[in-house]
Amino acid sequence: MSKRITSIALFDKDSLGRLNENIKGLNEAFCKVPFREENRESLDTLPYHFTFTVWDSSQKDIAMEIIKKIKFNEIELKIIGVNVKESFNDSYNLYFEIERNNELYLLQKQIYDLAKIEKYNPDNFIPHITIHCDRDYEKLVKIKETVMNDFINFEVRFKQIGLFEIYPAKQIEII
Repeated sequence: MSKRITSIALFDKDSLGRLNENIKGLNEAFCKVPFREENRESLDTLPYHFTFTVWDSSQKDIAMEIIKKIKFNEIELKIIGVNVKESFNDSYNLYFEIERNNELYLLQKQIYDLAKIEKYNPDNFIPHITIHCDRDYEKLVKIKETVMNDFINFEVRFKQIGLFEIYPAKQIEII
């Protein structure tokens, strides 16, 4: 697979701790990398994140130009549960579900209006933080049910966007 460039929300340390706290003790080897990558477990080097958009690596200069234009204040996101959705190559995505809010939408829209990558159109894109990708749907549903048994909504926040080459992750720019 060719290298790609991704722009992601970089959650602060406390937020990453809250995300990890909600899935600790599950005795699962989680992997956030989609099934279109070989040896995906060894490539899973990004922290939990929210993806704004992705470019082909040949568009690195365009991606940097776009990201440097983005202006925003710290954004707080409310995590309202865990859910499962379809993903690539007959696989599924277990994810933290984010309550939609205007600040996130406006930031997504700002990036979308510059990048024009339809998959990440905020009017259609499901805001989420991937926990694990797997081909076993029933397994993911069981994990979801386990997490949701004791789940209490919580907040995460970010004030930086990272631009990374993937996979494996290599930092390009932080704004």
